[in-house]
Amino acid sequence: MQLITGTYSSGTRIDRDVHIGVVGSGDLEVLLTSPSEPGTTTVRVRTSVDGFDITWRRVLDRFFESNDIACDVEINDFGATPGMVSVRLSQAFDLASHEDASSAADPTRGSDGMPFTELTARQRAAAILDPGTWREILGPSDHVESSHLEPQGIVPAADDGAVIARGTIDGTPAAVVALEGRFQGGGIGEVSGAKIAAVLERALVDAEAGQPVKVVLLLETGGIRLQEANLGLLAIAEIHAGIVALQRHTPVTAVIAGMVGCFGGMGIAAGLCDHIVMTRAGRLSLNGPEVIETEAGIEEFNSSDRGTVWAVTGGEHRVNTGRADDLVADTADAVRDAVIACGTDPATVHRADKVDDLLAELADTTTERTAR
Repeated sequence: MQLITGTYSSGTRIDRDVHIGVVGSGDLEVLLTSPSEPGTTTVRVRTSVDGFDITWRRVLDRFFESNDIACDVEINDFGATPGMVSVRLSQAFDLASHEDASSAADPTRGSDGMPFTELTARQRAAAILDPGTWREILGPSDHVESSHLEPQGIVPAADDGAVIARGTIDGTPAAVVALEGRFQGGGIGEVSGAKIAAVLERALVDAEAGQPVKVVLLLETGGIRLQEANLGLLAIAEIHAGIVALQRHTPVTAVIAGMVGCFGGMGIAAGLCDHIVMTRAGRLSLNGPEVIETEAGIEEFNSSDRGTVWAVTGGEHRVNTGRADDLVADTADAVRDAVIACGTDPATVHRADKVDDLLAELADTTTERTAR
């Protein structure tokens, strides 16, 4: 990882924070904030690819020669091309100079008609909430990011890949958590895990005060972030405890829509939820296909056989076998309608209470396999 900095003389000061992009393969995030020095644009780049100082400076010089806005610019890059860098900077500066501040701040801008699975975590969270009610908590401009990644040579994300928002869903107060699967595979670390656990704890406090909040988890995650293994384990344990405690007062809904799926400890978290909504593209399991193949051998499970992988862990199979509740189309409207249909009344019997039934079913499966 390499740090590149620069300053440029500028004129018009921006009056809003702007964030765009994702720290994912071949992409980058750009964050614009008010200038720390009047009349100056200060640029700070963290890139995963070393040795391209000259290329970066040429791209930045060319861009700021024709864009006269004073601000602090933070770029977190994960191998983007010079063309992509220019595109993201242009998008960010267009939003910074947009006349309608509320429109510029709307995360769903430009996402109409896109499949739900192609939206960023921020767009997915906003699409679930009622229009105009979106309020992000600990967003990118708050710079609550992991302190463990940069020392390991990994470019961090300004929100650590976890988007937290409050608003309403069909008029009901709601809290939405969305994990960005394109950042470190949606892995849970100290910061992202703490953000999720805090949402559940805050919702519990509100519920105990007679003000229940609908909680929705949009899960695209491979489980624990290996670079923060023990801290990730602790965070996921807190998430599990938070879900179970909250269920006495209000249901918790998990949505698993995208190609990353939901695995590991967060697969357990999904299994604790009262409602699980999936698309056909979504996958849900404890161990991922590659892990099963590594441990049991390719004869047991071929992780490169996409048909087998989705037949075993995909949304259609999970709904058919009762491991998930609703199979929906890959659109924001379909997912939102399913979330609304989950209701607000706490369940009388939770998924985790059915452990004896699940163990009996597992025993029957084992017996059938042995008999063959």
